[in-house]
Amino acid sequence: MCQSMSIVSFSKLPSVIFLWVVVVTPTLVDAEQFEPFESQAEHVFSLPDTLGRTRSLSDYTGKVVLVNFWASWCGPCIHELPELTRLKQDMAGRPIEIVAINVGESKNRVTHFIKTIRFELPVLLDTSSQVFKRWGVNILPTSFLIDAGGRVRYRALGNPGWDQQPTFDIIEDLLKQAEKKTVSLLPEKPSKKRPVKNNRPD
Repeated sequence: MCQSMSIVSFSKLPSVIFLWVVVVTPTLVDAEQFEPFESQAEHVFSLPDTLGRTRSLSDYTGKVVLVNFWASWCGPCIHELPELTRLKQDMAGRPIEIVAINVGESKNRVTHFIKTIRFELPVLLDTSSQVFKRWGVNILPTSFLIDAGGRVRYRALGNPGWDQQPTFDIIEDLLKQAEKKTVSLLPEKPSKKRPVKNNRPD
């Protein structure tokens, strides 16, 4: 897979002719690796999934969270969805959640699309694009890595190469921090005392 790929600027696309613009005259920028990210903005969300259940970032406290903003008309977004599925499989049993936030599309459209491509990771619906705007995103795809304490640590514009070692290393570092914190919170097991033998004669 090419480590640097083109991505589409969401803010440049007319809302009525997304597909035509993407295919014919896309606005392109170079994709980036994950970079350290700091912001004064509040990075939270509370959005419905495709079954109507509301999901919030606080639901994943204690886990590393990968938040991916995407849309079905965005070619690079579609390309990386299977990579995210494989990443989750590779991280099975580890404290990580991958949340795909769809931007600006209807529930019916998104539900049909994810069924068609058999995408089974959690998908949330930012139909009004309010979370998209609040998080300061203007390019799709964009991803954020959030540590187990709920703090945004990294951001990637475009596909950072989900199967590339630098990406794995960043995620692995956050996972080790989360797992170390989990172990430190576990109650200490009481030490077992060896039975004292009574050697006195009767």
